[in-house]
Amino acid sequence: MTIALAKDVEDFLQDQVRAGVFSDASELVNDVIRSIREQQRKPFTVTPELETWLLEAADKPVTPLTTGDFEGIRERVQSRLKSPAA
Repeated sequence: MTIALAKDVEDFLQDQVRAGVFSDASELVNDVIRSIREQQRKPFTVTPELETWLLEAADKPVTPLTTGDFEGIRERVQSRLKSPAA
């Protein structure tokens, strides 16, 4: 399969591979498509607990995300992708 990418998307993809976030372009594309598929399989449900947390979080000061924040997010996503589907 051949897919045409917009220049900005291709640049981002190449930056991610160069930075070592993904081993190659196919890994990134597969992860993105799997993520979309998973989101479609599990509809998002707003629970009272989530609503409470969001309202509380909205009142807290905002801090910029750090490299460590992104690394933690990446690790959690990769861990979820490796674990068997629930």
